Amino acid sequence: MEDIQTINDVKKCVLIIDNTQPVGIIANTASVLSITLGRNINSIVGKHIYDKRGGEHLGITQMPIPILGTSSEKIKEIRQQLVSLDLENLMIVGFTNIAQKSKTYDHYEATMLTTDESDICYIGIAIYGDKKVINKATGNLSLIR
Repeated sequence: MEDIQTINDVKKCVLIIDNTQPVGIIANTASVLSITLGRNINSIVGKHIYDKRGGEHLGITQMPIPILGTSSEKIKEIRQQLVSLDLENLMIVGFTNIAQKSKTYDHYEATMLTTDESDICYIGIAIYGDKKVINKATGNLSLIR
């Protein structure tokens, strides 16, 4: 397995969130997207570490994850652009208005099955893949502050 520094040289991970949302929705969106990334990218979470007294601290991300802000329309545009590239090693995780409003995962799934892509509004996306591809797609976005 490659070490994380080598991975960080060629891979990148970013979150892009609709910066017009209230801070609570932005925080929730970031956490939902991050959990999915952690589950699907084996090398992103480091090993457990220990303090001086032997207390265990669970591993955290080893990769910087900037949180960028833009409009939901721009998020959808970036997502469509990246999907159209059909890159094998590019992961895109979406958090939609449908997911945000669904009370259960079953409701989310059922609603998505009957919703056309053009009717989906993205509150946020997470992207993981080739650093050059991600920089090109997101280079003009600013950090959420």
